[in-house]
Amino acid sequence: MQVALSCVILLFLWQIIAIKINNEIYLPTLGQVFISIKEIVLEDRFILDIFSTISRCILSFIIALVVAFVLAIISYSFNMFKNFLTPITSLARSIPNMVLIVLTLIWFNKESAPYIVVFIMVFPVLYDAVLGSMKNIDKSILEMAELYKISRKDKIIKIYLPAIKFSLISILSSTISLGFKIVIAGEVYGQPLYGIGAMIQSEKVNFNTTAIFAWIIIIVIISSLLNIIEKLLLRRAFVWRR
Repeated sequence: MQVALSCVILLFLWQIIAIKINNEIYLPTLGQVFISIKEIVLEDRFILDIFSTISRCILSFIIALVVAFVLAIISYSFNMFKNFLTPITSLARSIPNMVLIVLTLIWFNKESAPYIVVFIMVFPVLYDAVLGSMKNIDKSILEMAELYKISRKDKIIKIYLPAIKFSLISILSSTISLGFKIVIAGEVYGQPLYGIGAMIQSEKVNFNTTAIFAWIIIIVIISSLLNIIEKLLLRRAFVWRR
């Protein structure tokens, strides 16, 4: 109820300020934005733009997760390898998003740049989560597993994987949201053939502020839907915890 009230107040203030300014280049009215949303949704390329952005986000996330999982296991097993990766992951975390986007556009083509940017930004987070979850496993549990001669396969399935799952769940939502926003930012600068960011850049060139606000609302709706789907999938995957 409070969230709904907050949204209503925000929209009300938006409408009042837009009417007061009376210039859609600076701030369009709600009516103008909703008309623009309708026009965007009815365009032939709308679905392809949405699919392109979401697929870039999901594919980049999956690749980053697989690589992080493998490298974290190697780092857990070999301290020398962990020390080797530490400055690399620290550097990846320290680079500002916009700087990274500019560099990838210089080094790679505009179609692959969003994938690479998301991978570099998301990988350190996933790597630290997987490695940290394995390092934080109670040593007494591992000692007991050794004492009862539990096989390596069972230790992985019954001890390590559950610990990694719980660790990833806590960061999954924020990581995917981060990836989604970075993909759009990469598309804005890279301007691939299809994508939400490419359309936002096109509207910016045409000074179509109304369409930019329309895309912002569409992005918010998509992000909310992705979060709902993610929660449903996680609830289904961990139904045994209830």
